[in-house]
Amino acid sequence: MTLEHMRKLFAGLADDRKRKKISPSILKRVFNEVDKISRIQYKKKEYKDIYWGENPNRGESLIIDLPHIELENISPVPEDFINTAVFYDEKKIKQQKMKYVDESCVITYKGEIMIVYITEKTDKAISKATERIEALVPKFVEYYPVKQDTFYTPFKLTKSNASKKEKDEANKFKRENLATARYTGKNWMDGMIRYFQGMKNKQGGTMITYQPRKPEADDDDDFLFDLVYTYSALYELEKRYTPDIAKYRLELAKKAEYVGAFPNVPLERHCATGVGASLNFASAIHNDSGISGLSETIIWNLPEEGKKQYFISPTIKLVFDLTKHKAIIFQPPKIPHSTVSTGDHQGIGLVNISKANLLADTDLNKKWFSIWRGSFR
Repeated sequence: MTLEHMRKLFAGLADDRKRKKISPSILKRVFNEVDKISRIQYKKKEYKDIYWGENPNRGESLIIDLPHIELENISPVPEDFINTAVFYDEKKIKQQKMKYVDESCVITYKGEIMIVYITEKTDKAISKATERIEALVPKFVEYYPVKQDTFYTPFKLTKSNASKKEKDEANKFKRENLATARYTGKNWMDGMIRYFQGMKNKQGGTMITYQPRKPEADDDDDFLFDLVYTYSALYELEKRYTPDIAKYRLELAKKAEYVGAFPNVPLERHCATGVGASLNFASAIHNDSGISGLSETIIWNLPEEGKKQYFISPTIKLVFDLTKHKAIIFQPPKIPHSTVSTGDHQGIGLVNISKANLLADTDLNKKWFSIWRGSFR
């Protein structure tokens, strides 16, 4: 595909795929607030000999004083969770004799970090970072389409020289699993995506663009403030607690010449390729498509009084309580995990994640990002 074809495709996109640049005055207010996080005192600790999987940066894996639990073994997860929507509830948790955790900690196995769980009781910076969540989520309801509840349904892929029988079996599998719900509640995404479009006038193929969003959102200053503040604050917490993750995420974005999930927000302030928000969420056990060596960085407010909200990591047989305190979790994307089904709890979760296909250091990506960089409406 030529650069000119890419420009024509961009020009033909519906307005809900385009973005305006965010005004400098909004960004100035945002970052004045985000910078207050670094001035909140917390108890630091230097951890040695623990690391984030394939992350090439070693040395500042975790900078906060937490109890460190080194596991002697981890439990295998049944392979069929990849092809089957496996939901956990409190009954299943009890049957499998899992342990509940409600105090901040870091869990490792053979020195590799499995999960970091920090509550606002340990650090009030979490309270500061979440102060705009309740105002932000109604705007997701207003401006964004809800993601299909099958959106991370896995597919079995066939090799390029597959037989007709193999292809027919794969297509049958896809049709059956597309009908399988993978979460309950509501879930929204924003930021950049990469997808494939059918050929039209020899101008189809790979597309890089923003998630759909109502154009009216571009002119809602309060919404834009809350949006950029909340996810930039989440990245600020990543820099605060897990510098190796924050550094690697930024390195990948710069190397790929990534344009950013939010127009004209500096990558140093936010460099994840996508962000997510969820309400009253419970998901099937799944792995994410993020980059090994990074984390899926998730933060939650509290559920309604008297309701329960839990995050589960079945390989380590632990359930992390999101009921008593606002909390943040750093979880490598390749480790199976989910939010537990606990009914209508009305809790809100937010996530920063970087997708490998957008941060690949390729000429195609760089061409697309170059077009987006100069083409905001």
